[in-house]
Amino acid sequence: MTEIKKLTKIALIVIAIVFFIFGVNLTFLYDMTLNPEGWTNPYFPRFWGGLLFLSSLFAIVMLRKKEWEEIKLTFAYLLGTIIPTLIIEVAVLAVLGSTFGSQTILLGSSTITIESVLLLLGIVSYIKQRS
Repeated sequence: MTEIKKLTKIALIVIAIVFFIFGVNLTFLYDMTLNPEGWTNPYFPRFWGGLLFLSSLFAIVMLRKKEWEEIKLTFAYLLGTIIPTLIIEVAVLAVLGSTFGSQTILLGSSTITIESVLLLLGIVSYIKQRS
């Protein structure tokens, strides 16, 4: 059995914090902070925010585990939630970016940057953990 390395624990802490912030913003503060374009369907962002909120709780629970084999599948799940989100964010910004205001473009770009850093950190820690 392999012990969880420090880089993997750091990745879990960062993922938990970012997912918690995104989850709270999308679930509870969507109309106030993240809807500058006035979209009329708040259900999908709130659903995704709830999923991110629960995923942050999974990451916090995983921090209490001692062995890599206990958290490997859930860690892959956390990385798996970042990949489609990143693809969707890039596609939406590329296709609809010309119709967005500057605030939405800035928010989308910062989200893409944060998600890219999370994905890179997660992949590096996964590779280091396996070796």
